[in-house]
Amino acid sequence: MEDLGVIVKQTEPTDWVNSMVTVLKPEKLRICIDPQDLNKAIKREHYPLRTIEEIVAEMPNAKVFSVLDANHGFWQVHLDEVSSKLCTFNTPFGRYRFLRLPFGIVSAPEVFQKCIAQRLEGLDGVVNIVDDILVWGEDMEQHDKRLRKLLNRIRDINLKLNKTKCKIRMTEVSYVGHILTAEGLKPDNGKVRAIQNMPEPQDKAALMRFLGLLQYLSKFIPNMSDLSAPLRKLLEGDVAWHWETEQQKSFERLKSLVSNTPVLKYFDVNKEIMLSVDASAEGLGAVLLQEGHPVAFGSRSLTECQKRYAQIEKELLAIVYGCEKFHQYVYGKTVQVETDHKPLETVFKKSLQKAPPRLQRMLMRLQLYDIRVSYKPGKELYIADTLSRAYLKEQVESLLEDELQVHTLSVCLPISKEK
Repeated sequence: MEDLGVIVKQTEPTDWVNSMVTVLKPEKLRICIDPQDLNKAIKREHYPLRTIEEIVAEMPNAKVFSVLDANHGFWQVHLDEVSSKLCTFNTPFGRYRFLRLPFGIVSAPEVFQKCIAQRLEGLDGVVNIVDDILVWGEDMEQHDKRLRKLLNRIRDINLKLNKTKCKIRMTEVSYVGHILTAEGLKPDNGKVRAIQNMPEPQDKAALMRFLGLLQYLSKFIPNMSDLSAPLRKLLEGDVAWHWETEQQKSFERLKSLVSNTPVLKYFDVNKEIMLSVDASAEGLGAVLLQEGHPVAFGSRSLTECQKRYAQIEKELLAIVYGCEKFHQYVYGKTVQVETDHKPLETVFKKSLQKAPPRLQRMLMRLQLYDIRVSYKPGKELYIADTLSRAYLKEQVESLLEDELQVHTLSVCLPISKEK
């Protein structure tokens, strides 16, 4: 590391000294620091990391993929003198300090993300999540053209790649825990195998680990919550641990289900969007469709307060949930919304002021979106109806601050500004 210019011997006193941590990697040791106290003092940039949902929304008709991996990614970012001295650490051979960005710093991922993303700006079909750079194309010709531009840019900025981890011209590639294919998005085989090979839980902690890993597949399985309901009951505070036939069947069914997850289609910004929503007595369900194919699923449970809503309020809440859940897809687009509650068609045609206060608050939140609500019988809303009854156990207590309603209504009051 000293020969590579990653660290340098430090002899002068410094304000900060961190402990050294060794991480065992295949055929090598990685020297890191344990900057717990330093991390509490660091002022972070909070540069946003991309999500897989944001990425797949930008790659309709993608057929060919390449993934490039930066070699010792963080070490390719230089530290200035002040930052370098903050990263001083103890070793059995005296103190050293990092000249390059070390692993373990709380802000390191966002700093590296910003550094790479800004230097790759302007390249079509190219995106990075930290040190994994993805390039895609609708065919081999378009992909190769984009890849050449990317490699030229990488040479210009002097970014070094790990040849053994780079995957070039693939029709199916693993990327940040998912499989990108010519047909659509699939779950990573490694995570599927991990779930399939997990032993039967012996306590609540083990069950929480199983359900936590299973949550990764929630975007692929529309009825997962319904099947996992017997297991979730065991996590309630007043329920003693008991593993019976009902739980065993649920556990085995879920493990077999993960091997048959559907392929989600890539979102195409040029195609029409259909948002199908539904509300049951205890949950909300939503599915985003294009040309009849699912792009994404979503479901959550209602809070104790929301369970006491009138049915029309629950159905409108389902529309709010669907629009917010899939905001990155529907914002700025005209969206057709399907609901099995016919009175909602009338609600959207009337003036906002004529709606009851609770509906007003939800309708104001929907002012962000250009939606067209249409009625469809519940028996024809197959997926959304299932999701609302097989909801994920996620709750959102408040959808809108009361102040928004006050500010909106005050402009219509028959009194002067001063009053």
